[in-house]
Amino acid sequence: MMKRHAILFCAAVLGLLPANSGLLHAQVPAVAAAKSTGATAKAAFPKDAGTYLQCSDIKRRTREFLRAHYSHENFSQELSDRTWEMFFRFLDPGKTYFLESDLEKFSTFRRTLPAEVQSSRCDFIYQAFNLMLTRMDESVVTIKDILAKPFDYTIDESIEIDRSKLAWAKTPSELRERWYKTIKFINMGMEDTDPDTKKNAERLIKRYERDRKNFAERTTDEAHALFLNAFAAALDPHSSFFKPVDQEEFRINFALELVGIGATLTQRDGYTIIQELIPGGAAARDGQLRKDDKIIIVDPGTGEGPVDVVDLDLGKVVQFIRGKKGTTVKLTILRKEPSGEPSRLQISLVRDVVKLADGEAKSDIMTVEGKRIGVIHLPSFYLDYQASQRNSGDYRSSAKDVEREILALKSKKVDGIVLDLRSNGGGDLAECQRMTGLFIEGGPVVQIQDRDRRVSSLDDPTPSKSVFDGPLVLLINKQSASASEIIAGALQDYGRAIIVGNSRTYGKGTVQHVMDVPGRGGRQSDGALKVTISKFFMPSGRSNQEIGVPSDIVIPSVLDVFDFSEAKQDYVLKTSIIRPHRNYKPVIDWAPLLPTLKEQSQARLAKQENFKKVFTAVAEATKEKERTTLSLKKEKNAKDKKDSKDKKAGATSADPRDGEEEGGEAAAP
Repeated sequence: MMKRHAILFCAAVLGLLPANSGLLHAQVPAVAAAKSTGATAKAAFPKDAGTYLQCSDIKRRTREFLRAHYSHENFSQELSDRTWEMFFRFLDPGKTYFLESDLEKFSTFRRTLPAEVQSSRCDFIYQAFNLMLTRMDESVVTIKDILAKPFDYTIDESIEIDRSKLAWAKTPSELRERWYKTIKFINMGMEDTDPDTKKNAERLIKRYERDRKNFAERTTDEAHALFLNAFAAALDPHSSFFKPVDQEEFRINFALELVGIGATLTQRDGYTIIQELIPGGAAARDGQLRKDDKIIIVDPGTGEGPVDVVDLDLGKVVQFIRGKKGTTVKLTILRKEPSGEPSRLQISLVRDVVKLADGEAKSDIMTVEGKRIGVIHLPSFYLDYQASQRNSGDYRSSAKDVEREILALKSKKVDGIVLDLRSNGGGDLAECQRMTGLFIEGGPVVQIQDRDRRVSSLDDPTPSKSVFDGPLVLLINKQSASASEIIAGALQDYGRAIIVGNSRTYGKGTVQHVMDVPGRGGRQSDGALKVTISKFFMPSGRSNQEIGVPSDIVIPSVLDVFDFSEAKQDYVLKTSIIRPHRNYKPVIDWAPLLPTLKEQSQARLAKQENFKKVFTAVAEATKEKERTTLSLKKEKNAKDKKDSKDKKAGATSADPRDGEEEGGEAAAP
């Protein structure tokens, strides 16, 4: 429905512009309290001296981060506090192991971490790891005790599923209660797949015993890497440290065929979260899974039954989800419904190879109110780097394909074009630069400011011509990010396009650089640092960082109620402005026309029956958006799921993509 409204809007724009499009041309357990953190803290850990990441290497890596980062230059007290907090969040994301008193005993390290790192001391890391081992031993006892008795699902209990809202437990009894609700919640999901209570209890006990064993077997390399990732996350949400492991396990290589469900995954607060659906993947084609869904249980279809994956290492979750082509994987997920209520759902997906052709630019023509409107859908940016470097004319490129579609539409005499960038998470910067150049005749596309506040720009690579200078609408949503925001911001600055969709885009306006760490001892690599090195600015000098690119015309959507955006991440870089580029000259000033366009848009929305359901869903979601608890009462939970389905049907019948654009491959970030 949003797409159709944008097409209607494009037709309306045509009615406000002079017939000569030259006007356009001119101008996002019982758990005992800790007795001590350990005098020497080396009884159980560390067991080895490390290989690629020894304690002394942490000082080198943190220095390298700080030498390159856009805004942090030294290991300040603020950065020390952040690192301390992120370290414990990474170590115990569900806040089910440590007590508040445990953390208090480590509080001295809040101010001494910079000195510890500078002196190549890792006492903080080792002491925390040893205490974690003790707490894991105690938790296994607690879990066995909880599972020894059947759960009473008639009790009206609830669990907080937004773990960021949880405080650290103050007492052992409070921590035990947290474990009780966690295990009950997980068991409910497992019973959806396998009703055998005894087997599920055995699986859960084995899972947590295995977790303890795996944690005890961690090397100092892994412990040091966790600290470095806590430090990187304290810098900003997009900096991180990569261990020198097989990258195929952690990110999708788009040049290869990979069998899975077709989604990238990330982890936050112990949950495995759908970060992005891959165009052409099984999940994107199926339409059930959405962006930001939390995967809590996986049944890999191997006959071993459902596996609880809450707080499980992301690499292991990936292994459970991937499998042979044509086999089925069942996922139990948590979802924030359009009504605002969280729900638990089970989804079955047939594994398949990612069909890259499904992610290519495609176009269509719709006739609305006598106007022929071309629609170009671009789900992602893509480029065959190797072929392009060989200067071969025949290679896959999103900019080339969009140009091809524009020319095809022009040959069919369209009156205007809608470029659909909804849920486009961005991609190659040069492709973004070339694509913007299809719609302008010269000038800067984006400005880039480095850590020394020096500003450079990327300009239209073909300043002598534009491929299309007619009426243009850019369709966006809150999942349009990075390169998509650069295009939207530039075309909005120049007045070359009207931005239509959610209230704004995602709000990611930063640039990351990956720095390889040279290997030692015959190794090719000792890891890599991904660090935020600069910030994007529009030709006018404004930034989309944190705040996104605002829509000129807002189409009502439940997505606007929930703040899925850069601004909700931890330690985001703040938005700012710089001077307009000296060669920035808007093509047309839409300000005098926008009030009329908004009035016409609102009038059309008011007349359309389907949007009345959207308005109702938005109102309900606004009332319920702060609700983050899920019932542990079976009858009530079943009713909530049915109600959520009914509400979802009403909210998304107006625009199916409003329900689908949050939305899942078994790959990591």
